[in-house]
Amino acid sequence: MRNLAKRKQESLPRWRELISETAREVDDLAAIFLDKLESVEAYQSGLVARADLADSARESIRLILEAVTVGPKKTRLGALSLELGRQRARQGIPVEDLVAAIRLDFGILWSSLLERANSGDMAVLALHVDSLWRAVDDHARAVQLSYLEEKAVMAASTRDEQQTYLTELFGPAPLVPSKVEQVARALKVDAHDMFRVAVVGLDSSQDVHRIANTLAARGERLFVLNQSGRVVVLWPAPRTHTRGPETQYRQLQEIAGGVVPAVPGLGAVSSAADTAYEIFRTIRPDETGLQTLTDAWTRVTKSRLDDQADFSAHLLSGLATITDDERERIVETVRVYLATGSVTDTAVQLFCHRNTVLNRLGRFEKLTSLDVTVPEQAALALLALA
Repeated sequence: MRNLAKRKQESLPRWRELISETAREVDDLAAIFLDKLESVEAYQSGLVARADLADSARESIRLILEAVTVGPKKTRLGALSLELGRQRARQGIPVEDLVAAIRLDFGILWSSLLERANSGDMAVLALHVDSLWRAVDDHARAVQLSYLEEKAVMAASTRDEQQTYLTELFGPAPLVPSKVEQVARALKVDAHDMFRVAVVGLDSSQDVHRIANTLAARGERLFVLNQSGRVVVLWPAPRTHTRGPETQYRQLQEIAGGVVPAVPGLGAVSSAADTAYEIFRTIRPDETGLQTLTDAWTRVTKSRLDDQADFSAHLLSGLATITDDERERIVETVRVYLATGSVTDTAVQLFCHRNTVLNRLGRFEKLTSLDVTVPEQAALALLALA
């Protein structure tokens, strides 16, 4: 090892000479880099102007060679890495293509060194190639880190902007069409698309935000807005028919909430959220999943009637005069009968005689004045017991 270190030190002047000769050809090396860059897909789309690419290629190659000679801390390579990562993030170059482009530098520089070396320089190149690779690799990793940090800043800024627009969208004041279009542009959606709107409880906020972040990493959208007493969730419905529920539905299936699954246009999502909230308010503690108005219409109707006129309390007040056990048996029988419409089927489900069912229905009529065999009165009972 001591001998190898000695040989490396002794060969250092020739190595620096080769590096210096290569540095004189920066413009030619940059041109080679631009030719090779055409194989990297993202750079074929015109996201970065060719003049920009040429300038950054010349500066990168020059500073990499300088870093190999005097060390990276004595050059501007670190500052260039930081600036290049931020710039390419803003220009929309994928990070894997960016890193692939930077690593082209090693092959270009190594080929140039080989062309300049004579047969006696092969050992020199072998002894010092690691310093060239380390300079390129350090530059690539620093650019990647800067890129990811800039992307995080951009994402946070986008989220903040979207939250501002979501607050307006779901605010109390109706929006004019031009404002709806502005919100749509901020959310990167079509204002005239079909949307799905769900409302869940504040205790589910953390889970919903986690799901939104997971979907965002996959390129899928789920907008979340925390409001007083509720969390509103919005996403565009698929434009084409999909087999089974889309990803957003599947991710939210363990969370209790109300959902309006087909909202025609972004301008209608605020009122749809209010409907979804009405559904959410009726969900029982042991229930999970997103429920539609079709699933919960009886409970939503009952809730609204109870808020306005103590609807169910008035109709069912007679049940308060009997024991809990009797009330439980009668109510269970009435609910099964309302679901089946058959005394026989009710008796089968409850494992009792038909006469027992009839007696309990009669008892319910006596206590509430509701004859559930009459459709109109059955509808009232259905709502009151929802």
